[in-house]
This record gives sequence, C-alpha cells and structure tokens, in this order.
Amino acid sequence: MAERRPASPEPASSSAVSTAFGSPLEPVAALPPPPSRRSPQDTYVVKVQKDQIYRVPPPENAYLAERYRAGPSKQSSSSSSSWSPCVVRAVGALLATAALVGAAIAICVVILRPGLPGFSVHGLSVTVHAAGNGQPQQRVDYDVFLTAVNPNKMTALWYRDGGAARLTHEASGALLAKGVVGQPADGGEDATDFTVVLHGVQQHGGRAPRAVEKAIESRSRDHVALRLTVEATVQVHIGALGFAQRRLAVDCEVVSAGLRKDVHIASQKCRSVFRN
Repeated sequence: MAERRPASPEPASSSAVSTAFGSPLEPVAALPPPPSRRSPQDTYVVKVQKDQIYRVPPPENAYLAERYRAGPSKQSSSSSSSWSPCVVRAVGALLATAALVGAAIAICVVILRPGLPGFSVHGLSVTVHAAGNGQPQQRVDYDVFLTAVNPNKMTALWYRDGGAARLTHEASGALLAKGVVGQPADGGEDATDFTVVLHGVQQHGGRAPRAVEKAIESRSRDHVALRLTVEATVQVHIGALGFAQRRLAVDCEVVSAGLRKDVHIASQKCRSVFRN
C-alpha cells in the first residue's frame, strides 16, 4: 500500500509576508533615462513679464550722452553761444568803466597828494658889508645852499619863482635876514640844489644878538642856533604835463660852528609840509 506523503505547504504570498512585518512595501520607481545630448541648433524661449520694469536711467545720462556725442568743438561752441552779444557788451562796458575809474583815482592820488620833498642845508656862507655909503651900520648877508630830494617816482616837482625865506636867531627870535627863493638852475625835477640869498635887516636898537655879533666879529667857532624858514611854490609834473601848484613850507633848525664866509654846519633838522 502506497505511502502517502503529506502535501508541501504553499509559499506564503507577498501580501501575507508584508502584513506579517507590519506595513506593505512600496514599489521602487524606475530611474529616469539619462538626458540626451542636444544639438547647438536647439532654441530656448525665456518668458519675461511685459509689465515688469527693472531700472529707469536718470535724465542726466541723456545730457551726458549728448555731450559725448557732440564732441569738444560743439561743447565749446554751445558754451560760447550761451553768452548773448548784449551780455558780452555789458560786461565789457563795466570792465572798461572800472578800469577808467581806477586809473582816475590813481592819477588823483598821485597828483593831489604827492610825497613831501626832503630838505637839507649843505652850505652856509656869511658876507659882512661895512657901514657907509648911506647905511648907518654894517649889513650881514647870508647865502644858504639847500638840497631838495623828490621822493615821488611818477611825478616831478618844479619850484617856481616868488618864494620867501627868513633867517632868525633861535634863542632870541630876532630876525637876522630875509630874501627870496629863485628858480633852481637845473629845472627842479628830482634832486634839486638851489641857493637862497638872504639880506641882513636892520636890528632893533641897531645891534644884533650878542651871540651873533660875537660869532661874526671874533670869527670864533662857538655854536649859534639859527632857524631857516622857506615858503615856495611847487608844481606837480608828469612828464611834460603840469598840474596843480602846491604851496610848500620848509622849517630848518640849523646849528652853525661860527659865522664866517664858509660856515661849518654842526647839526640840522628840516621839516616840510604843504599849505594847500
């Protein structure tokens, strides 16, 4: 009698197996195929919104671009054309007027306010005339040699005739001599040397101050203080053109070593001023 074999158990299904372990297994997705190489002739289309504005250039860029395209020649012509002929003429007239006014002011300052000339006494000579021939006492004449230096660079000072000069004794104030100032021999333009001739005057009481008589008679070298005052007319010149005349006053304090023919000047101090 044939032996009966027990039937082999059927394999459990996958669902049963997955259920037994808790959750069903998800199927694995297939990998995509590798990308194929595209040819250079392929076309790409990029879509951009029509109403989207990324940036607006400032208006100055248009002006700069226009100047760059115009070039330097047109830029200069445009800048020069911005000045109208009326404006150019007005500016030129103003500049010319300012130049004329400045020149007039400078001329007025130079002519109306010239620098004061400097004076110095560089010589003094005494001549004694004995009494007689109608004069009751001796007369003493003084020749004073003056030098005037013009400090002005643009103008010349011309000394005219008619100036007056006086010589007094400083201590007593007695008038010793007086005279006139003649026109200098060199024309009187820059450094001017001229002589002032002073004639002795009759003294009050018939006698000069004791210090003056002693210096004249004894020919001593004692110091005698004198004061020389001169007034002269000066005309301001620029080249050959003569302008206003000024009245000049000069005051010199002179100390002489004696009074004789050639007097030594021990010290001196001169000041000058315009009267008008």
